[in-house]
Amino acid sequence: MCQPPRNETKKQVPKSEVVKDSLLKPERKKVQHSIQRSDWVDYAAFCAPALFCGLTNVLPVFITGFARIFSTHTFLMLHYLFVDKDNYNNKLSQRQLSREKKDYLVGTILHMWAQVGLQIIFPGMFFNPNDQIATCGWNTFLSHIAIVEPLYYFAHVWLHKPEIMKHMHSFHHLSVNTLPSTSLVQDFEEHFIYIAVFGPAFLVPFFLGGQNHWVVICAYLVLFDIINAWGHTNVSINSWVFESKWSPMRYLFYTPEFHQGHH
Repeated sequence: MCQPPRNETKKQVPKSEVVKDSLLKPERKKVQHSIQRSDWVDYAAFCAPALFCGLTNVLPVFITGFARIFSTHTFLMLHYLFVDKDNYNNKLSQRQLSREKKDYLVGTILHMWAQVGLQIIFPGMFFNPNDQIATCGWNTFLSHIAIVEPLYYFAHVWLHKPEIMKHMHSFHHLSVNTLPSTSLVQDFEEHFIYIAVFGPAFLVPFFLGGQNHWVVICAYLVLFDIINAWGHTNVSINSWVFESKWSPMRYLFYTPEFHQGHH
């Protein structure tokens, strides 16, 4: 005889478990944040500005590029040796270390290409008498305070809008435990946003004052790289210099501990 079908009762899953499971399992469709490439592509892209040596003096481009690479490598080495060696060896995933090793110089190379273009279009923004370096430096500093800092803040707020975060800025936040190299690891498209954000520091002194100097631009980029790397060192700084409401440093620089919480 045929048996009637069993009325099997489905196991009811608590709603809280469903929500938890959806949070733990990301969507299958992933946004490609970094261009897949071989190492030789990066070397070629770094050397390619030399092809424009007939149109502009490319030596400042390579001096700036090498200075930024040297400063970030040195900062990373000192951080490893004296601050956080245990994190590198035991706590950080190889996936994060590999991702940051592959992508943290992309921004520097793109800036080199941007500098080549600007040198060809606006040579007066880079090549002026050396006795004007101090004046150009002061004007660049004022442009940074008055224009770049507000732009940087609003751009960062925009990058944290949910749809933009998912499409772009989430690549940076994949590094939950930050390193100095994390500061330069961005989505490929996001690098162009930062080029536009920092551009006024160089363009405004040139358009309003008629001059700037490549030495100032190089020093500005190296200094900002170091400050940005400092904010990603993941160390605790307990000092009135950064905690007191009367200290200007509290408002000029975010501490690594604060930015770690942000990540």
